[in-house]
Amino acid sequence: MNKQDCKAPIFAISRLRMGIDGAGITTLVTFMDCPLHCKYCLNDRCHDSVYEADGVTLKKGTELLSPQELYDRVKIDNLYFQVSDGGICFGGGEPTLYEDFIIEFRKLCGNDWKITLETSLNRCSYSTIQRLAPIVDMWIVDIKEMDSHIYEQYTGHRSHILQSLDCLRKLELMNKTTVKVPLIPDFNTEEDVQSSIEELKQMGFHNIEPIRYIKRLSKYSHKKQK
Repeated sequence: MNKQDCKAPIFAISRLRMGIDGAGITTLVTFMDCPLHCKYCLNDRCHDSVYEADGVTLKKGTELLSPQELYDRVKIDNLYFQVSDGGICFGGGEPTLYEDFIIEFRKLCGNDWKITLETSLNRCSYSTIQRLAPIVDMWIVDIKEMDSHIYEQYTGHRSHILQSLDCLRKLELMNKTTVKVPLIPDFNTEEDVQSSIEELKQMGFHNIEPIRYIKRLSKYSHKKQK
């Protein structure tokens, strides 16, 4: 199968964003699926099934697009991207699950657009990061929490963030990486955030952004409580 015809499930395409997802004017493309189940997930739509019960009909609000189909959809903002040094931000969900799609998309848009990834880097192998390294202009990494116990409590999964950050370091991608360090209500403290920041600095990361999560239970959290 032609790689340009590979399909990816996408649940939102948000145009004309400024200063939110990297430099310039950007379009955010959000993929379905994520390996984490964060308690306050803002995009828990990504955990829904792609198809209806018949296994054929796409659920309302979900599109199955090829790189070419996505490019044809977003190229309307080519001029905005070029004059503002902006481009496409792939999020989700977890965009690193769709590395082939992103690589093929880069071949279509060329080097005039910036490609940014908003990612947790959970279960992201060295080979995936290595393949995406020449493709991605900016990595926005939400680490959740450096402390493995807090990380597992909040996400429901074991942490691999140290290994993933080390991959970025070994590939000399620190200058292309912004690390978000969240204060998570009921899960970590300001002291935990500062501890995470210090650990990141010791690893060589300097673009570090403390953020604050909004306390809201995701649909997944409600299901788990029943």
